Amino acid sequence: MHELPVVLDIIRIVTEEANEQQLTTINSITIVLGELAAVMDESVQMYFELLAEGTPCEGAKLIFEHVPAMLRCSGCKQEFPHQKSFFCPHCGGDGILIKGSGRELYVKAIDSNDN
Repeated sequence: MHELPVVLDIIRIVTEEANEQQLTTINSITIVLGELAAVMDESVQMYFELLAEGTPCEGAKLIFEHVPAMLRCSGCKQEFPHQKSFFCPHCGGDGILIKGSGRELYVKAIDSNDN
């Protein structure tokens, strides 16, 4: 359910940019989504298809770029992406979440025939 305000923001951001750049048709929107953002692609897609009608976003394809949370080893201090384990792939030490990492959620790119 919290995907609804996310989609409303995406449509607002893209519509404002389309108006500013005088774009009439948006082909695709690339969204960066961190693994800890707690947003489901499928829900975003569903809401987007319903809410984009009548806006420059109507018919646009959503492209999701997923980014992992990043961890820092408490032992060797190496940074590494979270992949199934919190153990450092370099030394086996405990990985600690890097603050803010994996919570990304933003519009990265807008593709249009007009630009």
